[in-house]
Formats: sequence, structure tokens, C-alpha cells
Amino acid sequence: MEYSASTLNELFVEKLNSPAGLEKVAMEGSAFVRQKLREVSFARKIINPQYVTKADLTRSVNHDGLVKIVDIEPDSEAMALNMRGQPNLRYVMGDRFEIPLYQVSSEDFQKTEEELLAYEMPLTDIIEKNSVLDLQRIEDEKFLEGVDALMPVANAKTGSYRASGSETGVIEKSSLKELFDVLDGAELRCDTLLMDSTMYNRLFLYDASTIGDSAGSEIYINGFTYNTLFGRKVVVSNKVFKQDGSTALLQNKIYAFAPQEFLGQFLVLNDTKFWIEKKKNIITWAVYEHIGIGFGNSKALAKLTLS
Repeated sequence: MEYSASTLNELFVEKLNSPAGLEKVAMEGSAFVRQKLREVSFARKIINPQYVTKADLTRSVNHDGLVKIVDIEPDSEAMALNMRGQPNLRYVMGDRFEIPLYQVSSEDFQKTEEELLAYEMPLTDIIEKNSVLDLQRIEDEKFLEGVDALMPVANAKTGSYRASGSETGVIEKSSLKELFDVLDGAELRCDTLLMDSTMYNRLFLYDASTIGDSAGSEIYINGFTYNTLFGRKVVVSNKVFKQDGSTALLQNKIYAFAPQEFLGQFLVLNDTKFWIEKKKNIITWAVYEHIGIGFGNSKALAKLTLS
């Protein structure tokens, strides 16, 4: 039996009238948000999140927060992200480094019972288009800020689009080769590519003799289907610009990453939380989590900027 959006919202609102119902909604909301973050956050597709508990962490020697101590790849530099502000530009060299965990949260959203009952979309869609969007924007933008801050100058390449001929506008093959060589030449392997959807669309301009019938395919890893290009996983995002709408995020760029075990860690303390409360007829909710991202090998990432 299919229910209308207003009926689903009515059933949802009814659950909020008891403590047991509130707790159930919070649990179901957390599971929903976790799944949606996996689908839309490109950071989580490049570094699969590792769920940790307090027992896995220790108190930092530099502040009062919780951290995880992880190894740095030999002859490399490391950096942990500061999720609250600009990335920490202090490179860490040695054997080990700290990954601190920070709380990130969506805004608080409010609706009245009457508004929810009148909505022509289920509350899950409202949560996805607001709370989930807030969180995954923070994750992805901070992830790339850290990548750009840590990346050695030698790993930031420039390339071009073809200016003439039958494949005008496609990415020059020599530019892609140079990007792959950055990681492959460092005794690593280019495992994953990140680009925006307009950049990915340019790949369709290659003719069959260039790309080959078997060059593009799909693989299924950790519950997610990746496109592939020449054996490398391709993560495609619609985040051409940052949330402000004007600052470039992925525009005219292709990022390359080594396999996760050489790249870094994405930590989530316990789980992503969905918080909700009802006072009189006002329903308020938010999504929050405690996460930490650290890159343990500056040689494990590269970038191609095209013009």
C-alpha cells in the first residue's frame, strides 16, 4: 500500500507524542541520514568512514579533545583537518600524528505540525534537502581544503582541453597521463579520480579508438557503485562551486588519490546523530556528528587543473 506524503507525515507526527516514539524517530532518522551521507558525500567515497568509540581514542597532549594516533607513511608528511576553521597548515613529520575529532552540525530546522501535515513531500525529503545537505557540504569542502593545503607543489599539475579537431573540448590524454604518473611514479597507484559532473561529461567526447570499449565500466565496493576509467574508480560530484555559489570547488579540476590504506583515515565517533524534539506544536530537528579526517601521506594525492 502506498501512502501520500501528508499521510506519512501524519504518522511521523503521531510518533512524536511519546518518549518512546521520539526515541524511535531519532534512531530511524540517524540511519536514514547515515545512508544519505554515504550516497552524496564524495569524501566518504574516497576514504570509507571508520566508526570508532571512545575506547579507540585518547586525550590529546595539546588540547582537551579526543584524538586518534595514527602512523605516517615513511618519508612523507601528514596533516589532520580542522573542521571548525581553516585547515591546520602545519605539516607533521615523524612516525605518528594526531587526528582530532570535531563536532559538525546542520542548522536547527523548525516546522509546525500544521506545516508538516500540509507538505506534499515526506519529511525524509525535507531532511535530505536541508540537514543532510548541510553536513555533506561541510565534509566535502573541508576535505578538499585539506587536500589542497597538504598537496606538494610537484603534485599540482596543469593541463588543457583540446582546442581543435574532432575532439574539441576533451581533456588532452597527455594531461591525464601526467596526473596518473604523479602517484604511479611515487611507488603508489592512482586508485580514485574525483571530478565534477561537467568534467565527467567531457569524457564522452573521446572516440572509441581513444578510450576503448572496455576502458569505462563499473565496480561495486563497500556498498557503492563506482564508474571506472582506465581501471581507476571515478567519483563524480555536482559540487562545481562551494556553498556560496561563486567560489570554485571542483570546477576545471581532477583530483587523483592513492588507495585508502596509503591516503588517510575518516573517523566517525559512534555514529551520525539525528536529534528531534517537539514542544507544543513546534517540531525542531538537527543532524550532528563528531568526525576527524587525517591524511597520513602527502605523496598519495595529486591534482590536475585544466584550462
